[in-house]
Amino acid sequence: MILIPAIDLINGRVVRLAQGDYNRQTDYGDDAIARALAYEKAGAQCLHVVDLDSAKGGGDANLSLIGQLCDALSIPVQTGGGVRSADDVEKRLNAGVARVVVGSVCIKNPLTFAQWVNAFGPDHMVAGLDVKANAEGQWIPQASGWLEPGTLDLNGLLDLLIPSGLVHVLCTDIARDGLMQGASTALYQHLVSTYPNLQIQASGGIGTSKDLDAVAETNVSGCIVGRALLEGAIPLDDIARFGARSH
Repeated sequence: MILIPAIDLINGRVVRLAQGDYNRQTDYGDDAIARALAYEKAGAQCLHVVDLDSAKGGGDANLSLIGQLCDALSIPVQTGGGVRSADDVEKRLNAGVARVVVGSVCIKNPLTFAQWVNAFGPDHMVAGLDVKANAEGQWIPQASGWLEPGTLDLNGLLDLLIPSGLVHVLCTDIARDGLMQGASTALYQHLVSTYPNLQIQASGGIGTSKDLDAVAETNVSGCIVGRALLEGAIPLDDIARFGARSH
């Protein structure tokens, strides 16, 4: 497992939202490129960037900054937020992004997303699935800022997408996102054992190095860490520690 540092952007500034709530925003300054370079220097093998302005309103609000990040770094950048059309995918790839994360379209129009996987190549597309457990214990992907549940459960959606060649899946338990109270390890164990050929990225809830160790034991391919790195709860040394383990 590699540790993938995350940078979330609003108006060019580095921020974090608690549980995706724009009213519960913490601002960490306007040094996205300096932070990204520090993560790369610490051994990061990939950077995850979320354009929260685009996630909310569509378009490509922070795309020029994301392009600058791609130019400044020698490691791959994956980005999500507001990707609603094939044109949006293309713009991000043209800006230098290695992988584009797609959430709402993937959940609401899975066959459209499957076409994009086919058109742009499985290495360039990530299914970004934010999930919530229902009363029966099924994981239900949530779209449109977590306001709209998908019609398929997590397994049903993945079973539909895998024939398109899907490789990369980023899965977040939204009940834990941004709270630093531990990750949803049972969810990741289930995904890794059910879909051994997918590259699963865990996200949400990481607060300590022990949380990272617990996620690593599920055998996911990567774990995204945002707030805990920004606030120093996870030391930069952990980036190299998990990078070294993955070889």
